Amino acid sequence: SRSQGSSRNMPLDSWPSQGSDFAQKNERQKWEASLSSQLQSGTNLQTCSVNDSGSDKDGDADDSKTETSLDTRWSPMSKQSSSYSDTDTTEEDSESSDDMDFLTRQKKLQAEAKMALAVAKPMAKMQVEVEKQNGKKSPVADLLPHVPHVSECLMKRSLKPTDLRDMTTGQLQVIVNGLHSQIESLNEELVQLLLIRDELHTEQDATLADIEVLTRHQKRMAEKTPAK
Repeated sequence: SRSQGSSRNMPLDSWPSQGSDFAQKNERQKWEASLSSQLQSGTNLQTCSVNDSGSDKDGDADDSKTETSLDTRWSPMSKQSSSYSDTDTTEEDSESSDDMDFLTRQKKLQAEAKMALAVAKPMAKMQVEVEKQNGKKSPVADLLPHVPHVSECLMKRSLKPTDLRDMTTGQLQVIVNGLHSQIESLNEELVQLLLIRDELHTEQDATLADIEVLTRHQKRMAEKTPAK
């Protein structure tokens, strides 16, 4: 009862000190809880940063794997493209070799044509001279030496009836036989010349066909070549 009385008689100024102690204790507990919370959040942040760095490393590794897989995937395409480039190079080489063959053939044909034209004129003159030499003497002149004017007229194909008036039947028969033999000889020569003409026509047609092919090829090459 005395203690109760003493508590009842306790002065009022002693209560605030006790209240302040409680408040300080309360504040301390709050501060410790806040500090613990901050430490916990810091630990969580560190863990998150570690996890993020790990995820970044994993992401880099995945990226490198992806790049490697892409490289591996595209490597056949690169090989295929390189094979295509090799094929294009081979085609270009074949085209260039074809062009070289075309130019070589063109030069060869031009040289042959020039040579043929250069030789044709003197050969024709020589052939005419040979024919003149062979035609100067008629076979009738050997058979009728005493009538040279008849042989000359036969060569000139200007024989007149007055030239035959004083000739005998035997002499006239000789002239007829000579003319027949000359006709046969000329016919044989004509056949040979016709055969030569056919051969020349065939060669001419072949040459014209080659020229046409070369002209078309040259036009195609000119169209492909860009104008400078």
